Amino acid sequence: MNKNAPYADDFDEATEERFSLSVNGVADFLSMRGAKPTVALLSPSGDDGSTASVMLARSIAELGRSVVVVDMTSSGYPTQLMAQEAGLAGVSDLLFGETPFGETIHHDRLSNAHIVPQGTAQPLHTMRIIERLTMVLHALADTYDTVLLEFGSADIEGVTKLLKYIDAEIVLSLPDGDNPLASETLLELRALGYADVVMMSESYSGDRTAA
Repeated sequence: MNKNAPYADDFDEATEERFSLSVNGVADFLSMRGAKPTVALLSPSGDDGSTASVMLARSIAELGRSVVVVDMTSSGYPTQLMAQEAGLAGVSDLLFGETPFGETIHHDRLSNAHIVPQGTAQPLHTMRIIERLTMVLHALADTYDTVLLEFGSADIEGVTKLLKYIDAEIVLSLPDGDNPLASETLLELRALGYADVVMMSESYSGDRTAA
């Protein structure tokens, strides 16, 4: 664990400012030596949080680092924001289909970041889903400086089941700094054994262009 990281391990309303970073601030932190290459982004407020996560990817790309967003959301909103066209193969095709790995990675339409879209394959019930996903994420981590897993408003307990197999930073993306929702989410994460959480609750500052 990076001892200099702005973790929200004692979060409350009085300390929100201390532990909250802008999009650019989180990009700078993730670009530091010693930061984990894989980042799990939770956006409990939904698509607005996913939008900030896309801005984070573009900010990291502006720093000259290679970065890929893996769209693990149910809405597919990161794919809508980043993909150059609809219907591209993505993570679901890797997990439930037979699409080659290289055909699921695409360029962001507004930056040097890459996107693994939501995909088009229909989910299938399989006991090997965690194993297959873990292999994909390890391969991406070997290729990119930073791998951003955007989960959107996914069930936190389900996300943490995956995180048992992946060493990842956890970032809570709440652009509007919704205190009750942030507190509730942080308490749930702490109860599941995840107290080291980076807060990204300020809007994109505009210091580096996202377009």
